[in-house]
Amino acid sequence: MRRAPMPHIKEAGVNVTPLIDVVMVLIVFFMIVAKIGVTTGADPSIKLPETILGTDLKTLSNTLTLNVREGPADEPMVTALVDGSNRQAQEVKILDKLTNRHPLRELLQAARKDNPDFRVIIRGEKEMAYRFLEPVLETCVEANVKNVAFNTSKAVEQAQ
Repeated sequence: MRRAPMPHIKEAGVNVTPLIDVVMVLIVFFMIVAKIGVTTGADPSIKLPETILGTDLKTLSNTLTLNVREGPADEPMVTALVDGSNRQAQEVKILDKLTNRHPLRELLQAARKDNPDFRVIIRGEKEMAYRFLEPVLETCVEANVKNVAFNTSKAVEQAQ
């Protein structure tokens, strides 16, 4: 009895569809997990005050970063990353004298409204006088913000 020969198989190539699927899943995973290109609104030009340990606060969840500088006429200049600001920190006035509104307080209240874990990180200039920081802290109290932190840098030990 004669056996039937094996059919001739054409080498058409390797099926890479499953490989492409796995690669796409990995790309989506790393895009979601990675924080590449995420900005906190922190102004990198601010020289932070130095402390022994330094507190570099980078947690982005439930947080609004306020950059505080000395402003004109004993008023602080506050900048923050506001919704719709195209990833650029915008100035937020503590008191708008023309309309008698409190934009910073309104911003903090709106952010805290649906978020009980809301936090504020204050980044102030190293040489800034307290009189510029005080109105920002008072506004946080008025907006009923429970968690306020100060971003500082670690002191560099000098050789003696």
